[in-house]
Amino acid sequence: MNSGYRALAFAALLAAGPVHAAPPLELMVENAAAPWSGSDGTGYANDVVTAAYAAIGVDIKLILVPYARCKAYVMTGLVAGCFNMSPAPEQAGKVKLADVPLFRVWPRYYENPKHPVHARSEAQVRPGTRVGIVNGYEYPDSLHVMEARGVILDRANTEAGNLKKLEAGRIDLAIIMVDQIKTGERMLHDAQVGHLAVAFEAHPMGSYIGFSQTHPNGEHARELFNRGYRIISANGKKKEIMRRWNIGRE
Repeated sequence: MNSGYRALAFAALLAAGPVHAAPPLELMVENAAAPWSGSDGTGYANDVVTAAYAAIGVDIKLILVPYARCKAYVMTGLVAGCFNMSPAPEQAGKVKLADVPLFRVWPRYYENPKHPVHARSEAQVRPGTRVGIVNGYEYPDSLHVMEARGVILDRANTEAGNLKKLEAGRIDLAIIMVDQIKTGERMLHDAQVGHLAVAFEAHPMGSYIGFSQTHPNGEHARELFNRGYRIISANGKKKEIMRRWNIGRE
């Protein structure tokens, strides 16, 4: 190629303008669920999601927001995906979860021994009992059965807030979603409360990425995540992340 032709080719490239890479896929993630998804953007779930998309060459941007906003945005189609979500009836036709959960959680009921509820299962919780839950969180269907028979659901913005209300005697039970590394002991310590006791636990739930069924990229983002998750599950990357966050089982 002679120098004149190279100059013309270079001029043509300049005239065509810069070549832009595809923008990153934007996903929302709750900002108060450390160590799964913390306020500083770190966490086991964040690492797994990032690794799954990286395995198929997709860049993502995680937007940290309160969980209620995360859920509202994916339910209304304003964002392609949100995590960490558990199955709930209101998601029908609006949100489709990934094929597999990122982790599992156990709903644990705490009581104040100074004012015990004398219940050792959800079925034994009496009508009129005030149970603290977090606004926007998903809970087992059994909680709605309790509400239907007269149990009062008292909503707060955080689990720590419910623990403080329980200690102050403003509610009778507080549900804390615990798991392999987000233990009840850690939650009590972080909330700076004491003298609370475990009343009982309910059945475990999976925590997933939920993808919008109305957002234009929602279903494609779900397919990409499922594909990437299968890759990191097979090549050892997910186990590496589990070791890093000291998770012994899924």
